[in-house]
Amino acid sequence: MLQFWSLVASVLSGASGQRARIGTTSVDATLLRVIKLRTAVCGLGLLVGWLPLTAHGQPVTTATPPSVAGAQEPPVIQAAPTTLTGDWGGLRTQLSNEGVDISSGFKGEFAGNVYGGPPSKSAESGEFDIGATVDTRKLFGLIGGTIQTTITIREGAPPPGGLLQQSEEVFGRGNIARLTEFWYRQKLFDDLLTLKFGRLPQGDFGNFSCDFMNLTFCGAPVGNLVGNFWYNWPISQWAGWARVDVGQFNFMTGVYESNPHDLDLNFAPGLFHGATGAMGHAEIGWSPKLGPNGLQGHYQVGVYDDTSGGPDVLIGTDGRPFAVTGLAAEHRSDRYGFYAQALQQLTGSAVYDPDSGWKSVNGLSFFFNYIQTDRATSVLDNQITGGLSYAAPFDWRPNDNVGIAFGRTDYNSRAAQAILLATPGVAVPHAEYPLEVYYAYQVRPWFTVRPDFQYIIQPGGYEHVANEVILGVRTDLKF
Repeated sequence: MLQFWSLVASVLSGASGQRARIGTTSVDATLLRVIKLRTAVCGLGLLVGWLPLTAHGQPVTTATPPSVAGAQEPPVIQAAPTTLTGDWGGLRTQLSNEGVDISSGFKGEFAGNVYGGPPSKSAESGEFDIGATVDTRKLFGLIGGTIQTTITIREGAPPPGGLLQQSEEVFGRGNIARLTEFWYRQKLFDDLLTLKFGRLPQGDFGNFSCDFMNLTFCGAPVGNLVGNFWYNWPISQWAGWARVDVGQFNFMTGVYESNPHDLDLNFAPGLFHGATGAMGHAEIGWSPKLGPNGLQGHYQVGVYDDTSGGPDVLIGTDGRPFAVTGLAAEHRSDRYGFYAQALQQLTGSAVYDPDSGWKSVNGLSFFFNYIQTDRATSVLDNQITGGLSYAAPFDWRPNDNVGIAFGRTDYNSRAAQAILLATPGVAVPHAEYPLEVYYAYQVRPWFTVRPDFQYIIQPGGYEHVANEVILGVRTDLKF
């Protein structure tokens, strides 16, 4: 374990001697610049000269010289590294065998507005993460236990657009370091029951992948609409949940602390004061294999309720619109909503695991999300999205995938009425319609590039605003 913590310290400090200063308000952006520069240099160098691969992305074979007797030895397979930094001279494998798996990566996104919207507007943002997963069975003999710790560091500038849902999902929550995960999970009764507690993002409920760049199609969608109290990654909260898995069905319920201090711009392990309430969740999932080919699907519905409540978007303390009376908004005692989600493989094969989520192995799959929030307190009151993704689109590119999605984010008409009452005759937002297409090209097992196209109809929900075209690229590296 001493080797593990020394390793974490060396990664955080940086080989170049730069250090991330984790203070009360910010993190030195130097670390991120070093990471990106190192990534660019290493990526180009390794792409050109290190570990030649076939077009399939598979390792090439190299025949060994004949033995003294003249017999041909079996070909030696050069194993392709799955991370940029490799096995650290065997240390990584040794730690894994003892129950400690180290992971780290950097996700960078760049987007530029090429038509409509703010002229010549572009922005870059990124996130570096480092984490450790501990298998308690290997480390101290406790069967079914897992400990996870993850630290994230974000940086960048606001993305282009002026949109209801931003065009770069990785931007937000401050250019700082955060303790994003610190939890314990225990399997019981032959994996029938799963318990998880600690510092958790709320994305375990309404879970959805983040393959697209536009926030409309990334992560647990409820948090994208009511992010003032449903906190997705990289924000965590004190929480706990339980899940029962019976055949194709799972039943999940949990409670999260509602604490505005979790949004503070500092690095903290979590506060035990300042809570305003609690947020309860309940979710039911069904994971059938349909048709003669056993095509994997996953369908889930969920509800939530936040007891901290919030201000009404239209009505004041006297029961009339606050935009007319000038009084404070009425405080609602609860904020609630529900969602329905579907994932279905149409061709090829896929795998669904309640812990790790959805994995399309190959072929075409479909997704659908519908979210309805509380219209009394939510500015964005509902969202509907759908799309297709294709894994391994070509035989010679088995690790690539391509996706297309279309969505609608609705601006609450009650909130729009409040704007109109405050400023009669002004244009008010209605709904925003984004379309996105990406292609994920795996350059190496540890390096993926995703060119991205977004077409936004009614940006910001305004009917009179010209549609926008946003071009971007996302890079994913595993260190």
